Amino acid sequence: MAELNLEQLQLELTAFHGINDSRALKAQLEKVLLPYFSFKEFCLINFEDSKAYLEMRTIKYIEFDETILKSKLQQAQSQWSFNEDNSLFYSNEFVNNLIFHVDISEHTTQCLVFFDIKERASFNDKSQTAIKILLQQVAVQLAAQTRLNRQKFHSTSLLTRLGELSELFRDFASEWFWRTNKDEHFINVLTTASHSNLYKRHFLHKNFDAIITEQEQSQLKKWSHFKHLLADHAEFLDFEFEVNSSPPAWVSLSGKPQFDSSGKFRGYLGIAKDITVNKDREQALQLAKEKAEEANQAKSQFLTVMSHEIRTPMNAIVGMLELLADSELNDKQTRWLDYANSSADLLLDLISDVLDFSKIESGSMELDVKATDINALVKNITAQFQETTQGSNVLFTTEISDGLPNKINIDGVRVGQILFNILDNAFKFTKVGTVNFRADFNDTHLLFEIADTGQGISQSQIASIYDAFKQHDYGVNRQVEGIGLGLSITKSLVDLMKGEIRVASAINIGTKFNIYIPYSIVADDQQAIEHEQILEPMAILVTEDNKTNQVLIKTFLEKLNHHVTLADNGQQAIDKVHQQNFDLVLMDMMMPVMDGITATKYMREELKMTLPIVALTANASHQDKATCLEAGMNKVLTKPIRFHDLNRALRILFSQ
Repeated sequence: MAELNLEQLQLELTAFHGINDSRALKAQLEKVLLPYFSFKEFCLINFEDSKAYLEMRTIKYIEFDETILKSKLQQAQSQWSFNEDNSLFYSNEFVNNLIFHVDISEHTTQCLVFFDIKERASFNDKSQTAIKILLQQVAVQLAAQTRLNRQKFHSTSLLTRLGELSELFRDFASEWFWRTNKDEHFINVLTTASHSNLYKRHFLHKNFDAIITEQEQSQLKKWSHFKHLLADHAEFLDFEFEVNSSPPAWVSLSGKPQFDSSGKFRGYLGIAKDITVNKDREQALQLAKEKAEEANQAKSQFLTVMSHEIRTPMNAIVGMLELLADSELNDKQTRWLDYANSSADLLLDLISDVLDFSKIESGSMELDVKATDINALVKNITAQFQETTQGSNVLFTTEISDGLPNKINIDGVRVGQILFNILDNAFKFTKVGTVNFRADFNDTHLLFEIADTGQGISQSQIASIYDAFKQHDYGVNRQVEGIGLGLSITKSLVDLMKGEIRVASAINIGTKFNIYIPYSIVADDQQAIEHEQILEPMAILVTEDNKTNQVLIKTFLEKLNHHVTLADNGQQAIDKVHQQNFDLVLMDMMMPVMDGITATKYMREELKMTLPIVALTANASHQDKATCLEAGMNKVLTKPIRFHDLNRALRILFSQ
């Protein structure tokens, strides 16, 4: 068998140059070694790759555990015969195994090369060294190829991932890139496939003036500011405009100025974003908002008209009740009249709440706090229910504290509405049993308790009894009519008064409401104004188109010894102030021919009149009141007008 010397080795090594494939490397190594010793197969274990076993003849990877392999090799050492440098040994157990140990220290790599030999071969030192050098070079080359293959695999995976991301960006991204020259003409537009036709067709070789819509061209301030930025070669971000294209498109541009090495301006480079979908949504939301505002305005107009139409006859009803009360009546008629007055007050307030419920929802409702005889109010309300429940299966009992104050600062109408709502519910849902009303007070709060033995409220419903427009069963077979606003309005009013309402209930046992409302005592000077201020007879012009209300207001004023002149509309009022001097004008807001607002403005601006003008209006909204005051009116009185309220308002107005 031939011996491999160093001279031959140098010649053989040249055959491995340029081989970059493991199969070709194996074939060349097999071709070189076969003349020097006979073997059937060989394989190489590279310990740099602790998870791979490369069998070179079949070029396949077999998983193995490096620790277990080393342990097995150590256990078998006693059966192997080594040469002096431990680089070559035979297996005594497996006679056909020839193993070379290759240590490549500069590459920190160790290899074992196994040969399945046909017979034992003897190597002299030169052959052994030459074979070892040859195997070392092959191992180095193979390790390099392994690392290169790993890098290729990693690079290929990275490129694949980048390709996937690029496709994703191309399919879904709304951004695109653009460039202009120094004359602001687009010279390059780089877009995704879905945008290329649109933007390249409308942007390339054009400037901003040529690509925007007529609507954009009319926004001079916007574009003047933008072109000022361009003239100053300034950076800009998220500049939005509409493109004159079909279909319509909106873009948002961001750009940075570009300069050459000498600092000369070359144009802009930037990124654009398609915001058409966002603008469509924005416009849809704006349209929906405008429609909602129109609907809300229509509702407000409807409520204003309804408020005026309902309050006008209510003014006559309440006023005539007051006139009737000033006539000669027996005790029974007086008591019935008191009930009618209380019911009229509560009916008017309920109507106002239904018409102006939007004020409750928006939190714009305000209280009318004034001196109130709370004792009389409570007794009138309870007396009504005592009258209506006589002969029924419900026993109504009351406990009213003897010291309940007569004059306190509070919104008496709202307090009456609260008590009426809770008592009315108690009687509705108590077919047989008792309803008890208790009124008490302390230094800061009025205390009311209303308890019934009716069907009760389930615990699951208590949390939602104050929800608006909801019907709640107090029992299993409730058949009570209503719109579901009573308790909702009651809770809103109590909250507005900074009070508190509590409820406790059980099915078939009953319900109890506790209400706490803060109050303050009427000041002495306020009472003095009411009782001591007496006005001298005045000449008053009443401008009112409703004949019944004309009679009512004229009667009120004549009871106070004033001289009254009537006008049917604003134009007549202007004509009469030209003919006669008046101390006061009472002006309705809505009238034919000329309304009260127009007439007041004419008197203030054209006639330069300074006499007091007081609005008598059925329009109860805050906006209507503000309109009256802005027109030049001194005060606003809302219909229905009570004799006491009118008298008090005039005294306060002229005392100021």
